[in-house]
Amino acid sequence: MISPKALKSILIGLFTATVLHLIYSIHGASGSSALSSLSSRSGRFGLLKSLTNGVFISSQNKEEYKLVGYHQDSQTNLIVLQKSYLNELDSTSSQQVWNFLKSDIDHNVDFDLKLISGYNYKEMIERINSQNELTLNSSVIEQFETEQKFIHASRDFFTKLMQSIHMCKPDIGGINNNEHFPNGRKIEEYYQKQKQVSDDELAKIDTQDLLHKYGHLPVYGGHLREQYSEEVVRTKEYLSLFITLSEQEKGSLRNSHNAFVHDMMTEYSEELLKFNKFNDFMKGDGIVYLGGGKYNHLVLVSLRVLRENNSRLPVEVIIPYEKDYDQEFCHHILPTLNAKCKIMTHYLPKDFMEKVGGFQLKNIALLVSSFERILYLDADNIPVKNPDVLFVNKPFTNKHLVMWPDLWRRSTSPTFYDIAGIPVDDNFQARNSYAKGDPRGINEDTSKISYHDLKGAIPEASSETGQILINKKVHFQTLVLAMYYNYYGPDFFYPLLSQGAAGEGDKETFIAAAHKLNLPYYQVQEFCREFGPVDPKTNKHDIYAMGQFDPIIDYIQTGEDPSVENHAQGSKQQVVDYYSESTLKYPKHMKDTSMSNHDFHLFKSSSLAFLHANWPKLYLTAFLEDFQDHRGPISKDGERRRLYGTELVKELSGYDFELLITKSIYSTFCTKPYLIITKGDDADKRDKICEEINEHIQFLQQK
Repeated sequence: MISPKALKSILIGLFTATVLHLIYSIHGASGSSALSSLSSRSGRFGLLKSLTNGVFISSQNKEEYKLVGYHQDSQTNLIVLQKSYLNELDSTSSQQVWNFLKSDIDHNVDFDLKLISGYNYKEMIERINSQNELTLNSSVIEQFETEQKFIHASRDFFTKLMQSIHMCKPDIGGINNNEHFPNGRKIEEYYQKQKQVSDDELAKIDTQDLLHKYGHLPVYGGHLREQYSEEVVRTKEYLSLFITLSEQEKGSLRNSHNAFVHDMMTEYSEELLKFNKFNDFMKGDGIVYLGGGKYNHLVLVSLRVLRENNSRLPVEVIIPYEKDYDQEFCHHILPTLNAKCKIMTHYLPKDFMEKVGGFQLKNIALLVSSFERILYLDADNIPVKNPDVLFVNKPFTNKHLVMWPDLWRRSTSPTFYDIAGIPVDDNFQARNSYAKGDPRGINEDTSKISYHDLKGAIPEASSETGQILINKKVHFQTLVLAMYYNYYGPDFFYPLLSQGAAGEGDKETFIAAAHKLNLPYYQVQEFCREFGPVDPKTNKHDIYAMGQFDPIIDYIQTGEDPSVENHAQGSKQQVVDYYSESTLKYPKHMKDTSMSNHDFHLFKSSSLAFLHANWPKLYLTAFLEDFQDHRGPISKDGERRRLYGTELVKELSGYDFELLITKSIYSTFCTKPYLIITKGDDADKRDKICEEINEHIQFLQQK
């Protein structure tokens, strides 16, 4: 039972946080993700006008909200509270924050109390009502003609974009071939010199998996969390050993890149923004999926969970091709979930899609989507909690682009920086991507540290774009330059950005474009987390899904925001070290089965936000038919198991998210009459599929 004295201290701290928020708002700071860092024993009441039934009302702007718990960590006594503007919060919900604070906090030490913004859906409703009123008071003919002009303007925009890309075509052949990765032996010699191993010792090493893959980066090398002890530091010299271009090839790509950047579009065309009067283009916030065909199943699973997590933002499902359009899915199902389809080809020139491939679709979807601020989710990406709050807090409100890390270290070639005209200071270490205390992270000789820790280089880690949070108004040019990178990606820029490493494709183009243009962006620092059963042969977790973390909590712990002050005491906030202490014991390499750093987190506190269930994908028929290589709920031995291991439940402090997903699949697809949303969906098998899903639910409830 919490003592009255401790409870009083907490309430004072809570009041102080609210007051500090109001002070901060008066000074003109909006969307702050961390407004105060304070002692549980300090504070003033100040500007608080009234507190009734848990409702706070500011005297400055009559803003009314309740406080709800957002995040708590007992190790650091970090407490994050969120404003809520929802009217339907009942008296039980209004007590949430008090129960949250009375849990397991150590009240004998100071705690850090942060207040973040909640999403104000009232403002969204006002905009929707205003748009509806405009539509009702305008003639139908005017709306028809304006929309036709908008579609024409959109097609004209993409025509001009493609023309500008074609005009800057490199005048050389493709470089994504073995001929441009000729240095396998040199890489082995470099390793031998750095690690001081004999010829006999080198002969025992599986060079094709651990040192290079036919001259390319090892596909799964550089696992950032594992920090393999025998892996060489990715210095400029080392990274330069892989893709190898002639001076003539570098010059051609440099000229192409310079020409495109010099003449590239700087904003959407005037006509597009002029004729968006009756549609939602470049208006408001929303969530975007890339769907179509079989992916509609995955979208519906993710969307169902999104709504169960109380997300209220509108959703667009971008369908690339007319042939992938499904009337039942788009017209009958999605509208009930505040979502709609948008067919990509309606807004593109007729032959546009013949000139692009799958790697460009994500980039095009972001440009075509209606919203100004977008959370993009891959169809197989499932939000663990309501993501709406991410739109109204730092780092998004001040960086306008949030990217998440892949499992692997960055492998961008130094040649890319040369071609793109990005200056990298070889003598200035700007950051340290190794764990605290690891001698590989700091060296007076900067030629011996990670190249991507140098000033001017794109920071670690490589990117994983199953989720992207972007403000299209601020980052319009980022999307345009990324389109150039993606169009010429398979032949030129993908090998320059990844050099054959895992997931080579469009994933590095967005951050590379923002970096080149010197536009702000934020990379979530907490390690991407793999979830899956343990392979008995390797003693490693199979990567069935990738967990990505909350950027708000991440940003708070980095201490990157110098504007945050302790206003109650008039001094800079107390510096709290949130970073985890590493054991500095690492596996030797990716085939080392003796140990694993799977449980290691970069920060002491973290909050899982997304589960990218990318392999296996949760197609409905997969519960009946074997997943590829038995990657499913039934192991090779015929035993039923958790898809994501027990670690996912542990990561979420007992919350069984796999059970929620499985129940959502059952509720969506196993209620009669069955939903049939893709051509070729075999309803005759549905009974058996649903029986299998129900058995897995029963298993999860018992384990």
